[in-house]
Amino acid sequence: MNDQEREYFTALTKDRAEIADIMERPAVRGYKDSVVEKYSDQAHFIYELLQNADDAYATEARFVLEKDRLIFAHNGTRHFSVSDPSNEDEDSKNKKLGDINSITSVANSNKTDANIGKFGVGFKAVFQYTATPHIYDPEFRFKIERFIVPIMLEEDFSGRRDYETLFVFPFDHEERNKAKAYTDISEKLRSLSYPLLFLTNLKSIKFEYESVKGSYGKNTLQEYTYGKTSAEKICFIQNIGDNEYNKKIWLFSRTDNDNKYSVGFFEDEEGHLCPSLQPAFCFFPTKETTGLNFIIHAPFLLTDSKEGIRAGIPHNDNMLKLLAELAADAMLYFKDIGEREGIKLIDDNIISVIPTDEELFNDPKDKSRVSFLPFYKAILNKFKSSELIPSSDGYVDSSNAYWAAVPQLPQLFSDEQLGLITENKNAQWAFTTLGRDEVNRNNKALFSYIDSLVKTSINEDAIISGRSRNYYNRTLNALQNLEGVKGITQEFIEAQPIHWLHKFYK
Repeated sequence: MNDQEREYFTALTKDRAEIADIMERPAVRGYKDSVVEKYSDQAHFIYELLQNADDAYATEARFVLEKDRLIFAHNGTRHFSVSDPSNEDEDSKNKKLGDINSITSVANSNKTDANIGKFGVGFKAVFQYTATPHIYDPEFRFKIERFIVPIMLEEDFSGRRDYETLFVFPFDHEERNKAKAYTDISEKLRSLSYPLLFLTNLKSIKFEYESVKGSYGKNTLQEYTYGKTSAEKICFIQNIGDNEYNKKIWLFSRTDNDNKYSVGFFEDEEGHLCPSLQPAFCFFPTKETTGLNFIIHAPFLLTDSKEGIRAGIPHNDNMLKLLAELAADAMLYFKDIGEREGIKLIDDNIISVIPTDEELFNDPKDKSRVSFLPFYKAILNKFKSSELIPSSDGYVDSSNAYWAAVPQLPQLFSDEQLGLITENKNAQWAFTTLGRDEVNRNNKALFSYIDSLVKTSINEDAIISGRSRNYYNRTLNALQNLEGVKGITQEFIEAQPIHWLHKFYK
């Protein structure tokens, strides 16, 4: 700390002490609690600390939980700074506000509305458990008293490594005892939800308490680029003691005006896509239920508690629109990735991953809550307009997709035979493992979804007797204008081999 910085620090201490005097007056005494107690989720400040570490370009972070305190350290290369407290308004506008100024302020930092920033209101959540956070940086050592007053410390922390920024949070909160703090924080440390997935720099998190040691990590297994879209296959790793948990996620990301947004699809042990119900993420999980079976992330503008996405905000509406387009395009990318890697990623099981029930989503015109209906519409349109519908051998477009009433029909009739029956040489069976009749009985929404994708449906009667365009559907008790089907003719039967005819008549 040079002489100029020491002068600014001393002036900052005096300035914040004057503000603290006012905040402790009865008329505004509740303001502090309104800032600190924003989160219904206990120990949410763990996420805030990790966010700040990522902002500081840290690649590693570690927590050491003791009975009477929490120690947090990271190897960030951006260190603390201090600026003139008399010029904070201008410095904040020009993004030159010192970090110590910011961390001792309330909602005054260099962050922009739609981006995470360093030491915003979120850091104040540490005051749920401590009254005097201590901060040890290569250049600055200080503690914070009375919520916003920085006090210089002469001694460094003995456990700090030379390159680290280290925080110590003593459990000295007057209303939350040490045992409660220890329990809350230990539970949070072992149950963080994909804490590294959407951070830019941080790659490793370690924690320890009592005899328990754990870690979070991520490895990029494969990478592809599609224009302005990056596709990464990420292995997310969590270790707690001797137990290791792995999750593989295909993450697709784009950037819009410096706002990076992503959609992620989970993979099972066989390498196929599988559903995973996750809340919306804004770097870390919110409590916004999406109704989607994949994960989405964007720098949303959140509600005051950071638990939900603010509805009726143009920025958020635009983010959701862009995310929906990305999720739809991801279907095409999966087709390409599958062909490259020799695994069919868009198969009949895709209906468990993509949204297929329009009624589950509220109307976007309702500005009282966020709507994820754009995902349903964008993905549906992508399947309708692209050669993406899963067939027995690959993919087919809507104009050539035929849906069988029962799975036995595609097992008996090849696509070539189907082409003769329908007089469409490009005809292919679609969703071959999903019989139309059974889907209709068990899932009306899915039935309508698939039915809207295919050219027409075919049952035994249509194959044997043919079907004119106007067809009475006994299942629906309705006259439908379905595609005509020529059906089996004498010429068709004469052209088939004997062994196939045996299976056919059986």
